[in-house]
Amino acid sequence: MMARPCCVVVVLLLLAEVSSLGEGVPNPGFVARITRKGLEYARQYGMATLKKELSNVNLPDLSGSFKAGWMGSVRYECRSLRIRSFQLRNSDLHLRPSQGVTASLSNNYMSVSGNWKVEKGFITLEGTFVLSVDGISISISLTLGKDQSGRPTASVAHCSNAIGHVSIDISGQLSWLLNLFRATIESKLKNILTQKICEMVRSSTTSHLEPYLRTLPVTLAIDQIAGIDYSLVGAPRVTSRALDTPFKGKFFGLRQRFRVPFRSPSVKLPWEHDRMAYIAVSQYVFNTASQVYRQAGLMNFTIRNEHLARLYPNMEVGLELSPESAPFLTFTPGNVTLMPVMNIEAFALLPNASDRSPLFQLRARTNISATISVSSGKIFGSLSPGSKLELELKHSHIGFFNVGLMESIFNYYAPYVVYPSINAKLKEGFPLPLPRDTYLNSLQLQILQNFVLIKADID
Repeated sequence: MMARPCCVVVVLLLLAEVSSLGEGVPNPGFVARITRKGLEYARQYGMATLKKELSNVNLPDLSGSFKAGWMGSVRYECRSLRIRSFQLRNSDLHLRPSQGVTASLSNNYMSVSGNWKVEKGFITLEGTFVLSVDGISISISLTLGKDQSGRPTASVAHCSNAIGHVSIDISGQLSWLLNLFRATIESKLKNILTQKICEMVRSSTTSHLEPYLRTLPVTLAIDQIAGIDYSLVGAPRVTSRALDTPFKGKFFGLRQRFRVPFRSPSVKLPWEHDRMAYIAVSQYVFNTASQVYRQAGLMNFTIRNEHLARLYPNMEVGLELSPESAPFLTFTPGNVTLMPVMNIEAFALLPNASDRSPLFQLRARTNISATISVSSGKIFGSLSPGSKLELELKHSHIGFFNVGLMESIFNYYAPYVVYPSINAKLKEGFPLPLPRDTYLNSLQLQILQNFVLIKADID
């Protein structure tokens, strides 16, 4: 199956001549880094894929004529040409800062088998041959960019190859006839192979790589309310130690998009190289999600009379909770916290009417601890109380009442009413921007300043 090898060929061969992140490009919400270890893994898969591709190349038949002494002109054919084996001996991959990645193969070997046929008048002679091709060198570089949708694109910028030595072993009846024009056959087959190698690279780019790159998600629907934008905000950035790809990483409303009134903070990944991939997810990603779901009303809660009977036993009473503003998560080393401010409005349901009478308004403040986890290509979260909820009276329509008792009731019921509802949503998680059939394993997670760092190997 081509899908899995292609995912690493993307990294191996098709990241050449990319530019640095330009001036004026916004800070990404999501950064994926491939280290040298990851590139080495990609190189091994890429070489196996290239070997498989070359072994399946169809070579054209050869035909022509030559003079064979007293026999005069003799017509020949070489057909059913097939690459029998391809040995990849040396391959190399270099990161070139601000230029890209150079992939090269040298001193490789190939053998080609086929059938020959000679015709002179009504006489036909046939046999087989094996062509040995040694000292094959291939150099490949491609341009990786992004289209208007923010999806990566790839095209062949340069491909060259050279063949050192070619020899042919001919067998069959009167094979000495073909030996008379051995040099001609060797030269023609050498030219065909030289042309076919780069044709194969270009064809593989069009038929395998470009469709594969299109599987990298630009936008993903999370649910009926929100989606996430994973378009590239700039070209990948190449350094001497790694390759970084910047994604927008922004939640948006499916029904209505709105401007986010804050920017993504700068994300600086630590220079670690033990793992193949490092993924930085900025607090910006989580906070744009908070903004979307607040506007959609998913952070509003209603508490009905069964929870308030101690205070108002003879009255149908309800409480509506809504955030004063979208609660923002703050990432500091080892911790994720948020300090939401909630508005609470109490109302009485009037008898025989759909109207309600306002009772009082409160402002609630608390600290909440968040836990971030990653598994199966998704990021998950959960919330737990970090401190007791504190209430402040904003306005009362009924005069004095016991704020302390109301505070106790909220602190008692919040873990059973509010937190489970939010955590049920966070448990669904949101996906990482991975191409088709690309998987991460040996996952580790670390909370750093302004972002969460995911360390992983590629499978």
